[in-house]
Amino acid sequence: MLKKILVCVDMTRMADHLIEYGHTLAHRLGAEVTFINVLPSSLIWKGYGTWVNPDWSKEAEESARKKIRYLIKLAEDKHPDLPKDEHEILVAQGNSAEVIIETAKKNDFNLIVIGFKSVSGIPQLMVGSTTTNVARYAHCSVLIYRPGFDPFEETPR
Repeated sequence: MLKKILVCVDMTRMADHLIEYGHTLAHRLGAEVTFINVLPSSLIWKGYGTWVNPDWSKEAEESARKKIRYLIKLAEDKHPDLPKDEHEILVAQGNSAEVIIETAKKNDFNLIVIGFKSVSGIPQLMVGSTTTNVARYAHCSVLIYRPGFDPFEETPR
């Protein structure tokens, strides 16, 4: 039985759909939902020295949290029939796939929900590398979300 769902959110145009989907899925299944965003490691930016604000990491993390909170509120407003709960929001730094896999395992998540592609959006890549690695190496089931299909919408028979 699904008890804990980890929804992986990047800050692309798909984020609002992914958060709404993860939020709805968790509530319909009676599961706890946590949203995670992984930023590039701050070590990448160290080489730029004085060009990068030393507080960049903190600002980026807070910005990600605010955006995710906002998108959760939009999802809750769109589905007033679902309860409004407190949701955990995790923002971490590092290799996205590694952080997601480690977080899911360490916190005993039963399901990871992740978008089918991320920022690069290269047409030749049908599934992003982070998604591929998470699906391949995660200890639990992985649901790959593709926008445009609403499994919660009632279909006429």
